[in-house]
Amino acid sequence: MQLANTLDTHDVLSAWQNHSPNSTWAMAIIVDCQGHSYRKRGAFSLVNQDGEQLGILSGGCLEADIRLMARKCISLNKVLTKEYDGRDETDSSYQMGCGGIVWVKFIPLNDANNHLNLTEVLKVLEQRESVRYGLDHSSDNNQQNRPEDIHSYVNSSHDAQLNIEITPKIHLLICGGGKDVTPVCQFAKQLGWQVSVWDPRAAYANKNDLVNADTILKEPHSVLASFATKQKVNFAVLMSHSLELDAQALNTLANSDIKHIALLGPKKRFEDVVAACGVVRTNIKPHLSGPAGLDIGGDLPTSIALSIVAKFHGIAFNKF
Repeated sequence: MQLANTLDTHDVLSAWQNHSPNSTWAMAIIVDCQGHSYRKRGAFSLVNQDGEQLGILSGGCLEADIRLMARKCISLNKVLTKEYDGRDETDSSYQMGCGGIVWVKFIPLNDANNHLNLTEVLKVLEQRESVRYGLDHSSDNNQQNRPEDIHSYVNSSHDAQLNIEITPKIHLLICGGGKDVTPVCQFAKQLGWQVSVWDPRAAYANKNDLVNADTILKEPHSVLASFATKQKVNFAVLMSHSLELDAQALNTLANSDIKHIALLGPKKRFEDVVAACGVVRTNIKPHLSGPAGLDIGGDLPTSIALSIVAKFHGIAFNKF
């Protein structure tokens, strides 16, 4: 049994779409929770008839039973609901450890409910657009356990019982292609981000060092503005170790819709790059920071990469 439990929503749907057409799937979705829980209302995973699971709903304590319940709902072709109560930590049934209650609904995906419009959700995400996903998952009639009674909505004004905001992958642009870029790329990809690397120098941005990068750009800095717009880049880090290249990148990205640009190096270098970019700082649209990342200590590429990606992650979820 394969457990693709580290995938984000986009990757879950991509893996589901690319799976064998002979597979039958069910959605396991948290429709409500009370108190503390590992994941919150609206989180979902997909499970097929063989027990293969895409995505997770807990830290691992519920997953075996979730797979069992999903396979049962597929076999019966019925919508099922189960309550997982973690308030009693002496109960060894699931050993949730969160101290809350989670209600999970299991829904067969089939033609009767248009596979809950998940194909349409994926199409929107692939265009790097956010999705407002709605689900009416229960009713007062006596046939509420039929898959065809579950209705889903994509970017609709309908006020569903459950509404989820699904955002596209975070897109990180790394300006610079030295050896210290490799762990930044690796950490970002582990989080499911889209990663692009730009460095026009022949000896840098080696494909062997950046096997996880989605895109490697070797063009002049003038391409960065249009690339950032078309590919909807969220964050950029300038780490070429060349004041001239960093300044060129900042100049080109100064009027972009990038949310945050971080500059590697000490505060003095930050000021030098901003001065050399030729744009008055108050006219630079993205938020700037430097030194890049969180101050977590360490001076090796891996710890610096961790601090950079952690800072961007916090910004993405409004923690800074």
